[in-house]
Amino acid sequence: MKFLELNKKRHAYKTFNDKPVDLKDIRTAIEIATLAPSAHNMQPWKFVIVTDKKDQLATLGFRANGEQIRQAKVVIALFSDTDLPKRARKIARIGVHSLGDEQLAKFAQSYPKLFEQYDEKTSSDYLAFNSGLVAMNLVLALTDQGFASNMLLGFDKSAINEVLDIDSRFRPELLITVGYSDDKPEPSYRLPVDEVIEQR
Repeated sequence: MKFLELNKKRHAYKTFNDKPVDLKDIRTAIEIATLAPSAHNMQPWKFVIVTDKKDQLATLGFRANGEQIRQAKVVIALFSDTDLPKRARKIARIGVHSLGDEQLAKFAQSYPKLFEQYDEKTSSDYLAFNSGLVAMNLVLALTDQGFASNMLLGFDKSAINEVLDIDSRFRPELLITVGYSDDKPEPSYRLPVDEVIEQR
């Protein structure tokens, strides 16, 4: 599918039908999503595919989001790794046979030292930036796989780690509801491109 067509086909679906979802296809979409760029190639993301704990997760949704979570066949919870020095060392350890000497030294030594100097805001901005990149890649990959999906920010982030039994090192970013839908949404309004471009 051409990129323009893929973007036009992607919508925020808020209702889902009963058609079952093959988790292998969800895994494929996540694998595609992880090809997204990330600062320093740190890939500071973690995906949790929620099926069995969906009803528990739904209790954390604000307003109508709880019902949407219940109705979706799968929910993907996206987390960020807040321990960036440890993340860098993990990449060095796993990629030891794939990374060149220079890259290996960056992940094992230089990047951990850099991240240790980050204050809370810098680290938070860094994680949010990278989450946005991989989340957009994921919903496009899901669309390409034929799924309907929606990204949710409206949920209780203070409780989700406990509900899903995820280490507090990982920061919840958003939930992505996934399934199939009978909806036929109208294209969302977009500002004319000349309204968002300036040239100097």
